Amino acid sequence: MNSSTEKKELKKTYLQSYQALSFSIKTLEVLMNRMKEEQRQTISFLTTFFGAEQSDMEMTDVFTCLKKQLAEKNLICSAIVKKVECMDCEIEKNILLLKYISGYTWEEISEITNYSLRQVYNIHNLALNHFPM
Repeated sequence: MNSSTEKKELKKTYLQSYQALSFSIKTLEVLMNRMKEEQRQTISFLTTFFGAEQSDMEMTDVFTCLKKQLAEKNLICSAIVKKVECMDCEIEKNILLLKYISGYTWEEISEITNYSLRQVYNIHNLALNHFPM
């Protein structure tokens, strides 16, 4: 693989990470909400086995860790979107947003933009060249 192809693949991998991070963020949010709802039961359970002080500390540690993970993932997602948003060409920007941020298929992007599939691929290729890494 030549340097240009490697850079494009690196950019695609970076952009593709948005969807995985987004899913991870939603999972962490669900987990944290569920933990908050069940906190009384969990604290009661932990208190039974470990004592009140340790159970409170463990819950605090878990929430702190989850909040930190959530914040880190949100920062990365925000950085990805900002990099796409700062691109000059609107159609290139829109194709990257539709593909990597919104998760549309190539066929759906073709329909949305009224470009042929081949044109969408070509614009995507140009967009990757212009994407700031």
